[in-house]
Amino acid sequence: MKYAKISNLVRGGVAVTFALGLSAIASTSAIAETALERVKSAGTIVVGVHNKAPWGYRDAEGNAAGFHPELVVAAMNGLGVDNIELVIADFGALIPGLQAGRFDAIASGLYITPKRCELVAFANPDLQLRDAVLVAEGNPHGIDSYATIAANPDLKFGGTRGSAQSKNAAAAGIPENQMSLFQNTEATISALVAGRVDAIAFSAATANKVVNDPKVEGIERAFPFTGLMLDSGKEKTGYAAVAFRQDDTDLRDMFNAQLLELREAGTFDAIMQANDFSEQEKAPVEIGYEQICSGNVK
Repeated sequence: MKYAKISNLVRGGVAVTFALGLSAIASTSAIAETALERVKSAGTIVVGVHNKAPWGYRDAEGNAAGFHPELVVAAMNGLGVDNIELVIADFGALIPGLQAGRFDAIASGLYITPKRCELVAFANPDLQLRDAVLVAEGNPHGIDSYATIAANPDLKFGGTRGSAQSKNAAAAGIPENQMSLFQNTEATISALVAGRVDAIAFSAATANKVVNDPKVEGIERAFPFTGLMLDSGKEKTGYAAVAFRQDDTDLRDMFNAQLLELREAGTFDAIMQANDFSEQEKAPVEIGYEQICSGNVK
């Protein structure tokens, strides 16, 4: 998959469209052009990532890689959109960057939540994932749940700012004075390696990538581990999806249609397996973004 820096034409086009719209002198053609038409005419889609495997990142050759960018490329190929351009941002800056028009989509492991649904237009979920916790090698504190951390005031928990796992940990009862939130994945991992926190949480896929990274030593995944328990008695899972601007529902709807075709053709499974996801992590096709946004999926 090709990577290229964002061209002045694409970035400038977004800026001009907003500027003219605000001054109420936009041309008729600019107003009429939808997001899908804009992407198709440019032959390019610009996506925001937080540069972390397996979600979305730039590989050693500078190409767009990871589960969600590869899914976007596969979905857009049939429309003649064969170039993906990456904008790398901290995880917490992805939604503000999308809203500001820096990119057309977020393709980087963003979980669907009702609160985020107020800010972006999510596609249908593609993966369903449980929380995973990393600890020092040997798990010296016997951490096996968020509840274990919450019950011991001497334990310190670390998470990435804005992540679903940090919010789940807080909802599970870990108090603010036991939590440290970091700017990105790398800073969160460094805090555990340096002993500043006793446990950190990611999605299961990200956690597996971290512990298998030869550059990261002295930590392991806590097994077994229980995340946030719901009133139903089930452990909360997160649903990941590509996200678009709220005004760009035509682009989102096209992606959903293509996503279904990719599932039926087996392409989705191939992309999932290439990025170390298992069959058990595939989101059920009958669950759509509307159900999750409304809070009706537990």
